[in-house]
Amino acid sequence: MSRRLRNRTRQKQINILHTTTTKRHSRKQMTQAGIWCAIVLAMIVSVGIGLHFGINFALDRVLYTNPLYSLNKIEIDPPNHFSPRQIRQAAGLEPGENLWTLNLPQITRDLEKLPYVSSAKVERRFPDKVVIHIHERVPVVKIVGLNIDLGTRETFYLDRDCIVLKPRENETLPLLPEVIGLTNAELEPGTRLDQESLRRALEILDAMDHTSLHTSIDIRSIDLSQPLSITMVTRSDMSVTFRLDYIDTQMFRLKQIIDYATNLQRTLHTVDLTPDCNVPITFYE
Repeated sequence: MSRRLRNRTRQKQINILHTTTTKRHSRKQMTQAGIWCAIVLAMIVSVGIGLHFGINFALDRVLYTNPLYSLNKIEIDPPNHFSPRQIRQAAGLEPGENLWTLNLPQITRDLEKLPYVSSAKVERRFPDKVVIHIHERVPVVKIVGLNIDLGTRETFYLDRDCIVLKPRENETLPLLPEVIGLTNAELEPGTRLDQESLRRALEILDAMDHTSLHTSIDIRSIDLSQPLSITMVTRSDMSVTFRLDYIDTQMFRLKQIIDYATNLQRTLHTVDLTPDCNVPITFYE
């Protein structure tokens, strides 16, 4: 064998040995690195778990089981409209509960299920008090209908949102306009009546309250028996018939007619606002 061939064979053997050694060395380094990563990760997880349980333990001792934050007082705003017992039962509040553990959104939803409650807001007042702000539903009309639970005809109220309200015990019925013409209306406290003519009638009442008409018109009854019109009778026996649309325009025309009758010193008997123009009116002789 020539010298040149022997050198090539020796160089090839050295290269193969070097490559094999490098690969084994790299694998060993990767294995060691993986072990150290696993150790570091395990330490991080252990510290995280320890902090989690430690923080929960501290919060439990400092806040959630601390007798300093036990519920002792329930304040209702406005007072005297709802009994404290009724509110406490609806909210599910019990003396001695920890203020930090109260679910305020759920308590608010439970309070708003009461028929006379339009909206509610619940606040913690540390260290031992809860304040409940209640926006009460205000009756604007009364209606006689069938009580679903008892099967009898009774008088109920409706607020601006057409929510059915049951008169409270020993309550003197207020002087409210009476809705008539809704035959066989089934009424259940807390439910909403969904009649287009009824919604429009309440919008008309609201529009009157926001103009000078509320000082000259006192509605006694609201007749919804006609599908395309609403007839309101005042306590002075003036009858006004409205259409279901263009309420603002009708309010303007009605005010003009009342001012006209006042200037003539005559008493209106009927007003028909359903035509687009030339409003028919009659006077008492």
